[in-house]
Amino acid sequence: MNRWILFLLLFVGTSSAESVQLDVYQCDRYAAELVFLQQNTEMKRSDQARITRLIERIEHYCESPTVARKPPVEARERQSVFGHAHYSDPEIYAQWQAFFQKPAICHHGEQNFQSAVKCAEMVAKQRQAFESRLDEQKEAKERNRRSELERISIETSKETTTASSVSPERDDTSFQFNTDIALNKSDGHFSRFGFWLGIVLCGYLFIELVKRMSRSNSTVNDNKRSFKAAYHALTSKLDNKKYIVVHRSMSPLLEELDIDGVALSPFGLFVFVSCPYTGEIEANLDSEMWHVTREGGAQYFLNPLNAVKIRASKLAECVGAKSGVKYLVTFNNGCQFYPGKPVNCFEIEQVAFEVMRYTQFIFSYEQLRYFEQRLYSQSHALEASHQIAS
Repeated sequence: MNRWILFLLLFVGTSSAESVQLDVYQCDRYAAELVFLQQNTEMKRSDQARITRLIERIEHYCESPTVARKPPVEARERQSVFGHAHYSDPEIYAQWQAFFQKPAICHHGEQNFQSAVKCAEMVAKQRQAFESRLDEQKEAKERNRRSELERISIETSKETTTASSVSPERDDTSFQFNTDIALNKSDGHFSRFGFWLGIVLCGYLFIELVKRMSRSNSTVNDNKRSFKAAYHALTSKLDNKKYIVVHRSMSPLLEELDIDGVALSPFGLFVFVSCPYTGEIEANLDSEMWHVTREGGAQYFLNPLNAVKIRASKLAECVGAKSGVKYLVTFNNGCQFYPGKPVNCFEIEQVAFEVMRYTQFIFSYEQLRYFEQRLYSQSHALEASHQIAS
């Protein structure tokens, strides 16, 4: 799932990085509007937002403007606007004041409906003539600009052919707008997107690294054998008058046999070996290896029942208990056994109840004291001929 998320992020970043460039005609309109708004002394909040949007559009969609696509003449005539907003530019408004001649029929005085309509028609004709004049001036300016650009490009090509430098700098004059304002270049949409995409990817990699490190630390801690939890459960739930719990650190014999703990009682002698694995355990009694699966990986380990059976028989020989020895393998809480939990395998919270459930009267208190002395005494350690189960 994480790989698919990374793939989608990279795909969106590369696919959205290609921006559509506007034509020269549209870019010139944006530049003219930007100049007018910035020269306006009484600027509203909406005008400031419009200036910000215009700067972003010019920076990101007019870096390499395409060939201007002029609307047809009929469309330009249909798009004529006679409102005051059309002449909001001071220069154009001044030209209109110089061009406009108020018709005599529009003078102040008594006017009827017909004279008002005639006045509007005459004013409209003058506005149409003024707009056609403006269009001609714009076309002349555009032709002059293109010819100047062609001349500059020819001169640049001649210089590059005669110059001895390997890679001359690129002339970006063709991409400059016909304005007197210097736009402050800043990082655009897609550069910011790449920046935030890099931050997201770095954060994702950092989180995955922390999770992997914590998972490895928890795996090491979980795989370390510890009988403290089982020892605490046995000593807290069993009656100390009937049961004697011996930790491996209290008996050299248990250390040599690699047995984690022993519980002595009149009902039997209980041998404990802890298994540190947690997760879904595939327990096969006839197999030498068991398989455990958990979040983050899986591994194999030796069949603990075979090992504890051999160690329990060695302990019975050393202490002199010919019968009544029961061996148990303790697992951490939360284990799941597949296809089923084997006999003599219990979680830590179930160990004490299993010991109390085993109620065969086998040993006397004198025998228990003898077993306890054999466990505590170092003189009764294993002989060299005895083999310890690995």
